[in-house]
This record gives sequence, structure tokens and C-alpha cells, in this order.
Amino acid sequence: MAKGTVAKNNAIKAEKTNQVKEAEPKTNEKASDVLQAAKNAAQDVKTAVKESASEVKAAVTEKTAAVKEAVEEKAAAKAETVKDTAAETKETAKPAREKKPSRAAKKAAKAAKEELKPEVFIQYQGNEAIVADVIEKAKNEFVADGHRASSIKSLQVYLKPEEFAAYYVINQKFAGRVDLF
Repeated sequence: MAKGTVAKNNAIKAEKTNQVKEAEPKTNEKASDVLQAAKNAAQDVKTAVKESASEVKAAVTEKTAAVKEAVEEKAAAKAETVKDTAAETKETAKPAREKKPSRAAKKAAKAAKEELKPEVFIQYQGNEAIVADVIEKAKNEFVADGHRASSIKSLQVYLKPEEFAAYYVINQKFAGRVDLF
């Protein structure tokens, strides 16, 4: 029985081999047809690309020429404007003389740099005090209380001649009193 099965299998193999050999020329024909169609399509694509490239090149050349022409026109207009301006400047320009500042001008500039420091006096019932001195007294008392003079950011002084006193507030926190006269 084993020999009969082997013979059957060999017969089936031979039959399938014959079928494959018969189908092979058909497959080769179909493959060559597909290959030829692909070659034709590739040639069509190459032709289309060449035509598009030449069209694009022509358009770019045309645009480039237009841009060059516009740039040349603007450059010519600018050059003409510069020439006109230069001619006008030559006509209106006069040689400038250098002036040295006079002594009076130097003194005036120095005086302008110095800030005006008015002296304010308080007179009451025959007594007199200078406000700057009262401010210094307030600052000195603040420092005497253990604070630094550099920490003073704001200072308000209230003068009360009827009480012979000046009241002060420093940095909106510390208040005190000093003698006015």
C-alpha cells in the first residue's frame, strides 16, 4: 500500500508540474505586457516633467526681467533725487563759523547748573529761625534715636510758632518735636 500512495503522489506532482509549465508562458507574456506598459508610463511622465520644467523656466526668466527693470527704474529715480538734493544743498549751504563760548555764557551755564537754594526765615514775637536749621535739628534728633540718616526717604515739618515748636514726621512712621527758637 505504501508503494501505491507514493506512486499516486508522484503522479499528482507530475500533473501539477505540467500545469505550471503550461501556465509559465502565459505569465511571462503578462509580465512583459506589464513591463512595457510601465516603460510607456515612465516615458510619458518624463516628457510631462520636461515640458513643465521648460514652462517654469520661461516664467521665471520673464519675472526676473520684470524685477530687474523695476529695480533699475527705482535706482535711477533715487539717483536723480540725490543729485537734486545735493544741488540744493550746495546752493543753500554757507560756511559755518565756529564760535567759542564767551565768558558770560560759561558763567551763565555754571549758574544754571547750581540749584536755587532759598533761605526761609520764621519770625514770631521778636524771635527768628531759619527753616533749614529746623530741618537739620529734626534729622539730628532722628539719628540720635538710633536711626541712620541715609534711611530718611521723606520728611514733613510742621511749624507752630505760637508753641515755639516744630513737629516732624520721617518716612510716614517716626514723629517728633524740636524747639523752633
